[in-house]
Amino acid sequence: MSKIDEILQKIENGVKDLTTLKIQTVMGKLEIDSNKQIDFVTGQEIDGIISKIDLIDGDITTQITEKFYQKYPELVQFHQSREAKGHEIIEGNIMALGTIVSTLKEMF
Repeated sequence: MSKIDEILQKIENGVKDLTTLKIQTVMGKLEIDSNKQIDFVTGQEIDGIISKIDLIDGDITTQITEKFYQKYPELVQFHQSREAKGHEIIEGNIMALGTIVSTLKEMF
């Protein structure tokens, strides 16, 4: 397989994984692990919002904990703005991928 074929294959595989955009706004206690990575403390309850946007048919599914909704209305609004920004980012990424693929095909 040529280098260009490898690149095109990676792009194709990546595009297949781009059918759902997941946006999360969550709160909980964080810790630093032995690799200096920050993550949530294991086993705790986490409050927040998770939205999944199906990029093929446009369906949006949003799940939110009641506590988060009642206690943090400004973060709910922040999450909604992130959903809108997510659409813009995906749109730009798809256009960029199209340009890359077209350019690579012209080169080889």
